[in-house]
Amino acid sequence: MSTSRRTFVKNWSLAAAALSLPGFPNLAYALSASDNIRLGMVLSSTGFMSGVEPYQAAVLMMGIEEVNSSGGINGAKLVPELRDPGSDWGKYAKQAKELVDSGVSIFHSCYTSASRESLLPVIQKANGLLFYPTYYEGRECSDNMVMTGSCPNQQVDNSVPWMIKKAGKKIYLIGSNYIYPRTMNKAAKLSIKANGGSVVGEKYVDLGLTTTAGYKSIVADIKAKKPDWVLSNVVGASGDAFMQEYANQGLTAANMPILAYPMTEPEVLSAGIKNCKGHYTSFTYFQTVDTPENKAFVKRFKDFLAANKSQFPLPPVTSGVMQAAYSGFLAFVEAAKKANSVDPVALVNACKGMEINAPEGKVRINSENLHTALRPRIGQVNDEGLFDILDESASLVEPLVFNPKIDPGKTCEKGGEYYIRGKRVPT
Repeated sequence: MSTSRRTFVKNWSLAAAALSLPGFPNLAYALSASDNIRLGMVLSSTGFMSGVEPYQAAVLMMGIEEVNSSGGINGAKLVPELRDPGSDWGKYAKQAKELVDSGVSIFHSCYTSASRESLLPVIQKANGLLFYPTYYEGRECSDNMVMTGSCPNQQVDNSVPWMIKKAGKKIYLIGSNYIYPRTMNKAAKLSIKANGGSVVGEKYVDLGLTTTAGYKSIVADIKAKKPDWVLSNVVGASGDAFMQEYANQGLTAANMPILAYPMTEPEVLSAGIKNCKGHYTSFTYFQTVDTPENKAFVKRFKDFLAANKSQFPLPPVTSGVMQAAYSGFLAFVEAAKKANSVDPVALVNACKGMEINAPEGKVRINSENLHTALRPRIGQVNDEGLFDILDESASLVEPLVFNPKIDPGKTCEKGGEYYIRGKRVPT
């Protein structure tokens, strides 16, 4: 047992013995029908992330409704505590602190790494647990967090060689200016070099750059550098503006395709299908996954949106991000049933090695790093704004949290970029 694990267990044992929090079951006791399990959901419905996080909130609310209607978790009912931080990173921490202070210990929250890094220390200091649903840059392990989105190797390692073979060896990189895009591009450059490719340009833009005018000079630079294809890690509304200006200047999937990791079904609709048609992404889930289980999931979600139009006025599509939120919710429910508890230590132990029958197919939580083994797929935007699946991994791919060429010697087992009670280790 690592030092951080011992500290985590010790602190929670003391807390469980000492506290009986209002509205939250005493963590030292088993669940019962008289308990309400409050779930913190800090997800923006306004501001920069209003095109993505409402889908995460909606699918979590659907899951809560499904569980409660079937009797709860060993009789205990789930109570959503949904907050809107307005896409303001500081407010994620502020609202998480308010929820923690009121007795909330389990969170399903955040899309961006910026919001996660704001909120997570608050949860860690309270010895709580975050289920984080978004593909991200890796390089982080925590006893207080279960990750159900992709690590870089689960998007980059399948897609970069595939695109080089399909489109060519000269690549232009563009991304939003924060940790996720920069780390993804580091991983991509390693794969580009290993596969005989070269980088002909690299630009980073502010997250707030959400008008097409802001991308005129960048797209002009792309045209001047003449890459065979573009790798984009521009996120949120910024990604919409980039795709729109790209099309405005006459660039298309036919003459210069884009592989855009942050492009999911909602982003295609917000950027415009005509601007995204023919371009590519790599994800582990698409709405078009052709299984009875996924078709049932898509129908349930569309029905849920139709019945809750006033709260979630969203186009009725599913995506990899919202599906990962649902996958994390399923993991939480199964862990709570297995442990008959919402003690975060018990939940984490129950999650280790857990197989989840998610809409994307069966996935597995890695016992060592609490990230998830997933099945990477490559999709191309079609006329309907959905993705035709062109390539699919034959088996689950384990998460590589630390790329040894980027972070030599760092592993989750040895600490690496570990968070312990809100402080990064090593500092």
